[in-house]
Amino acid sequence: MAISREKKEAMLAQYIDLLGKSQAVIIARYGGLKMPELDKIRRQMRSAQAEFHVTKNTLMQRAMKQFGYDLPPEWLTGTTAMSFCFQDPPAVAKALGELSKELEKLQVVGGVLSGKPISKDEVEALANMPSLETLRAQIIGAISAPASNLVGVLNAAIAGVIYALQARIDKESQASSPA
Repeated sequence: MAISREKKEAMLAQYIDLLGKSQAVIIARYGGLKMPELDKIRRQMRSAQAEFHVTKNTLMQRAMKQFGYDLPPEWLTGTTAMSFCFQDPPAVAKALGELSKELEKLQVVGGVLSGKPISKDEVEALANMPSLETLRAQIIGAISAPASNLVGVLNAAIAGVIYALQARIDKESQASSPA
């Protein structure tokens, strides 16, 4: 069934909007998946702050060109779907990787990260990166560790002076007390 020109323009506008909001896009083939499986993928993507859309290849090529993304033409052939990553690309790549192991008909083809095409292997490497929350915790830990160490050293020095003064007071009070 042919799609009307108005509907194609609306779809193109939607793709452009999604690309504009996305930090990354992961391209996958989904041929042969049933609706419950596609719904499961969509639920997983939503929990990873992403959206999973079955796309029309020619319209997606036009949308990608508007953003200056130069993808290999074979990535947008066949039954193609896109995961639009809005927050944490490694979390989305990890979720898609796990789903593709569970659902054999879901195959990651490649993607776009920071405006550059990334291969299937690079998407897998992205999936192996720590999540954004983990990276933030590691950075905060690295920044706060020297300050924590400095506080510990200063507390130990002050405690040493206090212990020495207390020992002197105790010694003088013992010397001055009648035996």
